[in-house]
Parts: sequence; structure tokens; C-alpha cells
Amino acid sequence: MARPILRTCVGCRKRQEQHALVRVSVDPAGDVIVHPRRPQGRGAYLCPSLACLARAWDRRAFPRAFRRKLPRLEAGVLRARFEEELKRRGVIAE
Repeated sequence: MARPILRTCVGCRKRQEQHALVRVSVDPAGDVIVHPRRPQGRGAYLCPSLACLARAWDRRAFPRAFRRKLPRLEAGVLRARFEEELKRRGVIAE
């Protein structure tokens, strides 16, 4: 039996199975992609929770996870895209 793939949430730092977390990455143009179908480049994993998103933003975890500065990364845009993914997963109601 294969072991589950574990990843660490950049917000709360808890380790969970990869499929239970939401992946955030940045495309080559510098735009944020939440849960990309085909992961590109470096990514960060978050629990499906707005609290973890806020904690990660406050800790400045995204530039560290992506290993580059993101001048175009805005909290409002990231939150909106994250909320869309949570709605798609049925975690929060519309």
C-alpha cells in the first residue's frame, strides 16, 4: 500500500494529506493560481480555511514558498480566488 503524500499548510504549519489541502501557485506572468489542474512551478499548500489563508498572509509565507518577490500579489485577489475554490469544493456556501 502506498503512503499518502503529506504537505504542510503554510498558514497553520500542520501536516496533512496533499489532496485535503488547497494548492496556490504563481504562473510565469506572476498571476496567482489557486488549485491549478496542472501545477506549474513552486507552490504553497493551505488548509481549506480562510483563517489559514489570513495567517499565511500575515506571516508573509507566500514569497518564501514561491522563493521570489511578488509585487503584484494582492490580498483581496488571493482571497477571492481562494474563496472560489472553497465554494467549488463545497466547503463554504455561496
